[in-house]
Amino acid sequence: MTETTGAQIGAPPRWEWRTFAETLAELEGRVGRAAQVSPRHSQEVYLVNGRAPHNAKIRDGLLDVKRIKTTSTTGLELWEATLKRGFPMSAPTVASFFAALDLAPPALQRETYSTDEFLDDVIGRDPAFRAITVTKERRVFSFDGSRAELARLSIGGASFETFCIEDECAERVERALRELGLNPAANTNYPKFLERRS
Repeated sequence: MTETTGAQIGAPPRWEWRTFAETLAELEGRVGRAAQVSPRHSQEVYLVNGRAPHNAKIRDGLLDVKRIKTTSTTGLELWEATLKRGFPMSAPTVASFFAALDLAPPALQRETYSTDEFLDDVIGRDPAFRAITVTKERRVFSFDGSRAELARLSIGGASFETFCIEDECAERVERALRELGLNPAANTNYPKFLERRS
């Protein structure tokens, strides 16, 4: 499967399942040769806000928001890419970022914002937000027909690993989880994981 930078705006929502641990070596062994692809390195800033369940981050100069639409009875989560904009960013686009998170925008003092201005003057002035830098070494591949990802993370000097599997079809995700011996209900997304650590 070709490496991608994430879900594109207008793409169908995808069902996702994710887990985090200090090591996922055993799971990586179960995934096998499918995971033997070249890693992609990135440094991302997650914008965690306990008032909003959605996923917001800055990666490769783009502000990226995915909204959680629903959770299945088995525990899978349905996510939709809602906003992906580059910096510098206009004040109306900053306001649309807050709307995508179901939050009221603050009073904006600038017509446009660079990345640093956005982080300092908007995110940094809202005590409900935590800007958390995550360094990733991630491998994206296909497992049993679904998109999968294994990544090594560095967060504030601590190391973790994460595995995700996602697909437009919930049944395909659940089939892959059964094949790997994973429990659909044991699902933890990035906002929940990072909120616990902030």
